[in-house]
Amino acid sequence: MKIKAAVFDIDGTLVPYGAPGPGQAAVQALRELAQSGVAVVIATGRARYTAQWVLGSGIKPDYFAAVNGADVTDAAGRPVWQSRMTPEEMYALVDFCEDHELPLEFIFSDAYYVYVEYAAFVEKYCGQNAASGFFDSVLRDGEDQVRHLQDMPFGACAAMDARHAAAFEAKYGHLGLRFIPFAPGRYDVLRAGAGKAAGVGRLLERLGISWAETAAFGDGENDAELLEAAGFAVAMEGGAQSLLPLADAVAPAAALDGAAAAVREYLLE
Repeated sequence: MKIKAAVFDIDGTLVPYGAPGPGQAAVQALRELAQSGVAVVIATGRARYTAQWVLGSGIKPDYFAAVNGADVTDAAGRPVWQSRMTPEEMYALVDFCEDHELPLEFIFSDAYYVYVEYAAFVEKYCGQNAASGFFDSVLRDGEDQVRHLQDMPFGACAAMDARHAAAFEAKYGHLGLRFIPFAPGRYDVLRAGAGKAAGVGRLLERLGISWAETAAFGDGENDAELLEAAGFAVAMEGGAQSLLPLADAVAPAAALDGAAAAVREYLLE
């Protein structure tokens, strides 16, 4: 079946970890893919504003499924579908992280706000590499914990270990929040039923495109449901081992322009 939509993760897929942006091979491959009539979708744990920054001017996707699919928009930023945390979910995370002195940030429509342990978060995570510059510029001290009075966050990111994630589940399991690791000691926090596949699925419904007509590329645990749903799934070499059984093909690592090579081999005629 002809592929009508192609969905790409950013970090570790289009952009090598620590790199300031995608290589020219990825830029050109996605440009040609779009020119062939395939809808190009970026599905990332990042907020849309940081995704746009790291992709630069070379890659111009048709749609974004940002914050792990919770904020789905078109290229102009117009909402297609959104999912926001409830006050109960947000306050459970705040209370738990305050009790255990764990850095906690929420992803809002304008910036990332650290509600708990801002100073510790900045000291440990900011300015780590060339790719962090813009992210650091949209990071806010949110310890006054008032930003959610404007609108609720799309998702959260917690700095903790597996022991703390299990402890949260034991206490607040009725909320259904999911903790998905994306770096050592750091977890994306997703609402029940949320994820890249959920957000992209809503978009595909709007576009009249089936999952069978969709290709997906990813490297992390937050890409698993996306790759499982897609008609053609590409896992990145060196990524999460759990993705390999879900993949129809394995592409070389992002540093070797693997996504671009796979696009040319499988999607461009």
